[in-house]
Amino acid sequence: MSQALDTPPRQAGTTRTKDPHAKPALACGGMIAVALALAFFGRHPPTVVTIDPTAVSRSLDLAFRDLPDGSVMVVDATTGQDIQIIAPGGGGFVRVTMRSYARERMQRGLSDATPFHLAEMTDGTVFLQDRLTGRTMHLNAFGPANVGAFRAILDHGRATR
Repeated sequence: MSQALDTPPRQAGTTRTKDPHAKPALACGGMIAVALALAFFGRHPPTVVTIDPTAVSRSLDLAFRDLPDGSVMVVDATTGQDIQIIAPGGGGFVRVTMRSYARERMQRGLSDATPFHLAEMTDGTVFLQDRLTGRTMHLNAFGPANVGAFRAILDHGRATR
């Protein structure tokens, strides 16, 4: 006879052995469900940062031109004055930031003729704003060395005070 037939029937009131993995599996499943719910319901539309003109200590409207040797020329868009040349392989943060802004404009089919706005507030906060896309980047969030690269542009340019 098979072993299944040899097993005595379960008596009323007897308990089965609990699976030791049941509670951890339920806990993991619950955490996954909560994470998915938070990801789904926790999404917020991007907030638009407005720069209060009365709190601006200095600002520049900037254009960026690619040069034949791979350098990037930073230009005061108001006067046409060349402010700074970023050599190939140099100015990593400025170069990457501006490439990301330019890529967004290109993806949206927007003109590259409109300048970018760089502003330092009276409290030392530095913002880079693309008025075409509405994108504003709080540059202080990237650390003193990176925000310093943009402050150097303000220092060399004819920043409005």
